[in-house]
Amino acid sequence: MADILCVRTDWDRTALPLPIASRFFTLHISPEPEHPAGRKGLGLVRMWEQLAAPDAAGMLILDGDVAIDPEDFAQMLAAVGEAPGAVHTAPVRLWPASTHLSTWVWGHGRGRYSNVWYEEDLDTFTFCFTYLPRTLIWACTDAGMAKWHYPHVDRNTVRQARKLGLAVNLVQDCSPKHVNYGP
Repeated sequence: MADILCVRTDWDRTALPLPIASRFFTLHISPEPEHPAGRKGLGLVRMWEQLAAPDAAGMLILDGDVAIDPEDFAQMLAAVGEAPGAVHTAPVRLWPASTHLSTWVWGHGRGRYSNVWYEEDLDTFTFCFTYLPRTLIWACTDAGMAKWHYPHVDRNTVRQARKLGLAVNLVQDCSPKHVNYGP
């Protein structure tokens, strides 16, 4: 298994307490007066530059409002081990409180998010529980990721993955839960 950097985003210190989180470096993202959503892109770039091993295959991201268990983690690592040059994403339902849509949608898909289940030819993903290969991280860095803030970090990363023609693999044996569903 190639070395990967595991990062857990913690928005304004509200991340769920999870025992599995001890396997991740924590990226604290706080709101800023001129950018209420915080500087997620800058944080991810700096973590990659400072913490990734020189030969790291990529970065596994777990958002703070997503719960996983040890089996989810093991399945994701197995998928990455089989194809470290692809994006790997777990199927996660995103709720209206987070998306501002009228119903829940899958965090993966084709072209846009919907509640249609796709398994192949994916080109849309979120960071809920997702692995990004090093080629994508460097392409995003070169494209200005350090200046991106929510929601542009995820969206612009998807655009870069499309430009690079990267495969997006759905890790179907994972079952993380996005818990940002409240009012």
